[in-house]
Amino acid sequence: MTLNLAQRTALLSTLIHLERALIETEQMLDRPPSGVTFTTEVDWSEACAQDLRSLCAAARSQIAEMVDVFGLPVQHLNGRRIVVGEMSIAWVNLEELRPERLRRYGDVDPALSETLTPRLERLMEQVLAIQSLASQQT
Repeated sequence: MTLNLAQRTALLSTLIHLERALIETEQMLDRPPSGVTFTTEVDWSEACAQDLRSLCAAARSQIAEMVDVFGLPVQHLNGRRIVVGEMSIAWVNLEELRPERLRRYGDVDPALSETLTPRLERLMEQVLAIQSLASQQT
């Protein structure tokens, strides 16, 4: 049972994505995230939550077995690159909220340029500052 390089890469990428999702699910069961713009409600019964924990553990165990069977290398994710990438996506999404771009969703109140634009620009500057700082070598 051998995999070529492209197949190994596809398998490893998928397993990484799944493992990260499983870890996030387990973390949500223990500490549902919240912020000023959202709150996460975890409304599973304790029995269901326990079953989810067991299934996540079993899936992570299966991932470990597959890594072993196929001799997949541990991928070293770079936190710096993750943050820089996330901030790039956030900046693009914020750019798309400018009043002139919001027209695609319907008429735009002219006052929006005075209230939304400066706040968006400050937020975009902060996102770029985070991205820049995260890019620096320490």
